[in-house]
Amino acid sequence: MMDLTLSLILIPPPPLYIYIYYIYTHTHTHTQKQEILNMGTLDLKPAIQDLKVAIQETTLIHPSSHGTLENKSIFLSNIDQVLNFHVQTVHFFPANPDFPPETTVARLKNALEKVMVAYDFLGGRLKFNHQTGRLEIECSQSGVGFVVATTEYSLDEVGDLVYPNPAFMQLIVQALDKFDDQPLCVLQVKNAVN
Repeated sequence: MMDLTLSLILIPPPPLYIYIYYIYTHTHTHTQKQEILNMGTLDLKPAIQDLKVAIQETTLIHPSSHGTLENKSIFLSNIDQVLNFHVQTVHFFPANPDFPPETTVARLKNALEKVMVAYDFLGGRLKFNHQTGRLEIECSQSGVGFVVATTEYSLDEVGDLVYPNPAFMQLIVQALDKFDDQPLCVLQVKNAVN
């Protein structure tokens, strides 16, 4: 059986980035236990500081009906123009044993292609409109980033998932070095090597 970890990072424009990460790791037979000590403190085992994340594949996913979508620009409000910060969250879920990582990767790619037909702006890019002097989203069908990575650790080995761990930042793709322009949306799938 494997655990599924979903990391959802929403970053409001500009730049408008949406990162969604899925992490597959093996489950141990025991569950992590916490001992509640006096005065309300928790006795936690030390958290792993290096998750040993290795990127295996980086691609761009395009809408399934690529030719039917129109190229357009989406206006960004004044709030979108001014606020430029990242909101990052990580979510962990148990995986379905009926779906191995390869099946999950294929299904996520297929689902993303279909979703992008209705949400075409996800495959767009942030651009500067020289006429208005404002940033806007160009729905150019340039594609959504899709990253497949591996990690050596199970969720039990990572430690307590309730408390923040600086190592969780390793789960976030900051930029796709392979591409000149950065996608507004990046989906990342991680699975355990062991």
